[in-house]
Amino acid sequence: MHVQTEQSSSEVIIGSVRLPVNTANTSPYIPHEQIYIPPSQGYLEKIAYAVGQNLPVLLIGETGVGKTLAVRYLAWKTNNGLRRVNLNGATTVDEFLGKLLINEQGTYWVNGVLVDAMLSGDWILLDEINACLPEIAFSLHSLLDDDRMVVLMEYDGRIVRPHPNFRLFASMNPSEEGRYGGTKMLNEALLDRFPVVIRMDYLLLEEEIEAVIAQSGNQDRELVSRMVHVARDVREAIHNEKVFGSFSTRRVIDWARMAIQFDVHESARYTVLSKLSKIDAEVVEDIIDLYF
Repeated sequence: MHVQTEQSSSEVIIGSVRLPVNTANTSPYIPHEQIYIPPSQGYLEKIAYAVGQNLPVLLIGETGVGKTLAVRYLAWKTNNGLRRVNLNGATTVDEFLGKLLINEQGTYWVNGVLVDAMLSGDWILLDEINACLPEIAFSLHSLLDDDRMVVLMEYDGRIVRPHPNFRLFASMNPSEEGRYGGTKMLNEALLDRFPVVIRMDYLLLEEEIEAVIAQSGNQDRELVSRMVHVARDVREAIHNEKVFGSFSTRRVIDWARMAIQFDVHESARYTVLSKLSKIDAEVVEDIIDLYF
């Protein structure tokens, strides 16, 4: 069932959820206008519910299913700043929480991205949370608990509590299949601290066609429809382990955008096939040939 979205100057209504618009907010991290087709599965309404209840949310889904876009869209609609951090294993605790630096006057503290967002009241999205360093995961425990705080042990044990507008989201690709390098099963202790966990799937057929048209600018519905059918056939092949890789909605959008100016096969070569191994590219090219 499609969830209706309405907006006035003071609130956004998403299904059964009402969220206030942060009209006085001047954060430089407020997203620009977002093009988004809310999926009929009701994901957006559930994320909005978590925002309204001030509950951390974990989004799980294949790359390109719209995890980040859903959060960015809500941030734009409610006029809230959104910080995005990729916890791919290279992000250190210093970058995340903060660190002591030194100059001629002595030592001074610089906040990391999480602490900065907490104090300013921005939202934060932690990408690839199942690839983060153990010490970062541990630092999130007290923030996700009822305590709702972070202790800066490197900075005289100072306690930081979040601004009322602060919201925390995390996202990850499914770790069960082992197709995403560097990721692992999320620690149960950390997983259990997310009151709302949403497993997101690809859009339904007609919704995906609408999303690709809207975001690529390619108005040729017949062409886009065939591209989406290609993507869905490739996903089925991936599910059956005939292809190893992905064919996200994002990838279809790139293909459709380039096909405005170039031949559909040539566009596929540069936006789809070049991202696959030689063997997988041959299988996907055969599927493309079935539709074009």
